[in-house]
Amino acid sequence: MEALSRLATLLVVAACAAPPLALACKSDPPGEEDSGTICQEHYPVNAPRFEDYPAKPYAGPVAAVRWQADAQARMYRTMLKNATKDQRPNFAGHFIVVHWGCGSGCIMNKIVDARSGKVFHPAGVETNEVMNIDGPLFDNGGTLRYRADSRLFVLIGVPEEDEKRRGISFFEWTGSRMKLLRHVKVPPA
Repeated sequence: MEALSRLATLLVVAACAAPPLALACKSDPPGEEDSGTICQEHYPVNAPRFEDYPAKPYAGPVAAVRWQADAQARMYRTMLKNATKDQRPNFAGHFIVVHWGCGSGCIMNKIVDARSGKVFHPAGVETNEVMNIDGPLFDNGGTLRYRADSRLFVLIGVPEEDEKRRGISFFEWTGSRMKLLRHVKVPPA
C-alpha cells in the first residue's frame, strides 16, 4: 500500500512539473492541439502586402504553352495545357500560376508567361507540402496566394519539402525567378 501511495505522489508531482499544454492554434478544439500546425496567428500583421508590389494586368491574347522547348515542361505538358486552357493571367500582370497535386499533401507549382507561353519552374517554390496547416488559413486564401495585379507570391507550408523552410514565405516575382522577401518560420512539433 505504501508503494502505491508513493507512486500516486510521484504522478501528482510529475503532472504539476509538466508545462501546461498550450493551444497551438486559436481554432484548435481542446484535446486536438498540435504545436506543429501553421496557424492564422503566425501570419504577421506587418507582412508584405499585394499592393506594395503592383503589376499591370495583361488583357491580350494568351499564348499556347511552349512545352516543346523545355525538357521539364515536356514531362508535364498535359497538366500545363489543361491548366492554362481558357485561363486568363492570374499573377504578376501577364503570368499564369498553375498547380496540381504531386502526392499526398504535395502541390507542384509552375508559372507560364501568358504572352510568350514560356514555362518557368520557380526554384525554391516548385513544390509545397501542405500538411499541418490550420483550417482558417485555407479558408482565408489557401496555401498559395497571388493576384493578377501584384508580383507578390505567398506560400504557406513546406517549400521543396525542406522542413527548415517550414512556415509562411513571401516572395517577389522578378519576371524570371522568385526573390525571398520574408520568411516566418514555424518549426514542426
